[in-house]
Amino acid sequence: MSLSSEVQYTRAAAILTLMLVPVAAVRAEATNGGAVTIQSDFPGGNVAVMDDEGSSVHVAPDLRGDRPSFYWYFEAKASKAGRVPFVFPEKVVGFKDGAIGRQGPAISTNIGKTWKWMGTDNVDGSSFFFDFAKPNERVRFAVTIPYLQADLDAFLKKNVHNPHITKSVLTKSRHGRNVDLLQIGKPSREAKAFLVTARHHAAETIASYVLEGFLQEAMSDRPAGEDFRKKYVLYAVPLVDKDGVEEGDQGKNRKPHDHNRDYGDKSLYPEIQAIKDLDEKTSFQFALDFHCPTLVMPDHQVMYFVGTKEHPKYNFENVSEFTSWIKKGLPKNAPYGPLVWLRGETDPSPKNSRYFGYKDDAIMAVTLEIPFAPPGKATDPASCRKYGQVMLQAWVNTHFRDADAK
Repeated sequence: MSLSSEVQYTRAAAILTLMLVPVAAVRAEATNGGAVTIQSDFPGGNVAVMDDEGSSVHVAPDLRGDRPSFYWYFEAKASKAGRVPFVFPEKVVGFKDGAIGRQGPAISTNIGKTWKWMGTDNVDGSSFFFDFAKPNERVRFAVTIPYLQADLDAFLKKNVHNPHITKSVLTKSRHGRNVDLLQIGKPSREAKAFLVTARHHAAETIASYVLEGFLQEAMSDRPAGEDFRKKYVLYAVPLVDKDGVEEGDQGKNRKPHDHNRDYGDKSLYPEIQAIKDLDEKTSFQFALDFHCPTLVMPDHQVMYFVGTKEHPKYNFENVSEFTSWIKKGLPKNAPYGPLVWLRGETDPSPKNSRYFGYKDDAIMAVTLEIPFAPPGKATDPASCRKYGQVMLQAWVNTHFRDADAK
């Protein structure tokens, strides 16, 4: 199905803390007479309101019965002008001040249409404050710059007349949502099948902006795009955990396992089974999975590749050359890296990169981690799209060795 036939797009518990919060109180508005009204009943929304009766608001990530994580996204509506502190638990996911990233929260003053990093001037340990200018002012805050189905729809609408991209439905999610499958280029004897994925973990939003840039360059009429389509046909699943993305779940480490641990013999999630079925038809020789790492761990403030060193046979060599080309093209304000952190086989979990890396005809299978908001570096949407563009150009320049190479 071509994009031009689909111009109509729709936009459509932090119980690790000191007290239990009923689910209804988490998802509904908190209207206890405090300085602000808190809500999260919109796509991607997530918050557990612990206390909203005084001048400050105590909040936490809503875990919804899953393991500890750091994702939150809510809207605050002021009852009056003035400063309001938003206080998180001192420890989140085992990290001190672990609910706020290195560039402060993300903020939107136009109901989520545009976002920026707030910076750290308003941050004090595990809390941040905002000065509301007037009563009824509505401001959205999030741990990261959100990326939802509406953002993917806007990207596709912008490219609706591009002849090089088509959209179809990979499958239905468990909650009945369409999971998009994009294709760039056409199958041919010369074109190798290449799979890119993102959002196996719903909260890892920054990776989606990098993927957008990668896709935009792949479908472009610039030299890199034209060269790419001669050699590859690209299949993309931009929102693997579609339900988690839209419902504001943490995603990673969900029980009994998350989407990126579902590549075993029997998959729980229809998206993963559909990706495996697509591989049976298409036989992917390349797989690149876009992720974000933890929020505040010092080692995770850089870009890096992870996966198995020798599966496929020349995985390390291929990823290393790809990395060298990326480094040559990235601007100075990009996060440091990418580093190559591939290892010998130690992890038995059924991940995307392992599933595709162990195929007999595989050439490269790897996970790319892009940090959320490393200090002093740019991870706004426009910058991340630029990084993705550089990565596609680097891909075209890389001389990949297959298993039969000598």
